[in-house]
This record gives sequence, C-alpha cells and structure tokens, in this order.
Amino acid sequence: MTDALLGLLVEVDARAGANFSGTGVIISAAPDDLPILPLRLISYPGIVTDVAGVLATISNPANEHHDGFHVLSPELRILRLGQYFSPPIIHHASIDRTRRFGGRYLAALFGSAIPGVVATGVASCDFGIAVFREGMEVAYRSGRSACAAEAASSAL
Repeated sequence: MTDALLGLLVEVDARAGANFSGTGVIISAAPDDLPILPLRLISYPGIVTDVAGVLATISNPANEHHDGFHVLSPELRILRLGQYFSPPIIHHASIDRTRRFGGRYLAALFGSAIPGVVATGVASCDFGIAVFREGMEVAYRSGRSACAAEAASSAL
C-alpha cells in the first residue's frame, strides 16, 4: 500500500498545475468510522476512473474541494472529497521539524494511527510528498509539481 499511495501522490504532484494547493488523502475501507466532517454540501464524487487526474484538478484554490482530506478505498478509489480530518494528537510521534510542514502533514501523521486507517498521505509544493502508516512517516519525496519547479526557478 505504501508504494501504491506514494506512486499516486507522485502522479498527482506531476499532473498538478502551477496553482497546486496540495492534497491530503486517507486510505480507509470504513470512512463512516473516521473523525471527518464534509467541508462542502457535495462530497461524494461518484465513479472516478482517473483518480490522480481528479486529485490534481481539485487541488487548486479555485476548486471547492481543494481543502481538507480526500478518503480513498484500499483499492485507491475516491470515496469522499473535501473532508475536515481531526485525529487525536500523538504526543510521542517522531516529527522532523527541520522540514517545512504544516497542519495537513500533522493530521496525516496522527491520523494514520487511527484504527481503520490503512495509510495517509500528503503532497504539497513547499513540503513534497509523504506517506504515513501507524503513526509514522514511512516514505518521503521532494515535490516535482509545476509550482515547485516555478518556485525553484524564481529562487535562482
């Protein structure tokens, strides 16, 4: 699952445009058991065949579903879009504070320890891509999206 989720987030990052706001995903077969709340009136996407394409498209501030986390099945099908995710804090979690991360990173880290959560993942311009399982970061890659490349070229 770690490799499949990492691959999906790498593809989302690669396909996202210059306005990529980042994304967070929760892998769970039981979304009704999670500490989530829909941010919008419509959060059920229907049948989606291009998961990476949808996640890349909606991860833009102009899209109503850009915020929050998206719940995917263990088969990486989209079950819910734009969910506020409020896991309990894990005070003893290992956090690398030398990297630039934010609230989405911590929610994914802590949320990966919730029973019924297979894994969580985040992707963003500033931070990159991370996958979490059982309250630990298990994979990390620096981002390669258009906005990350744009930010790197403007820093020169």
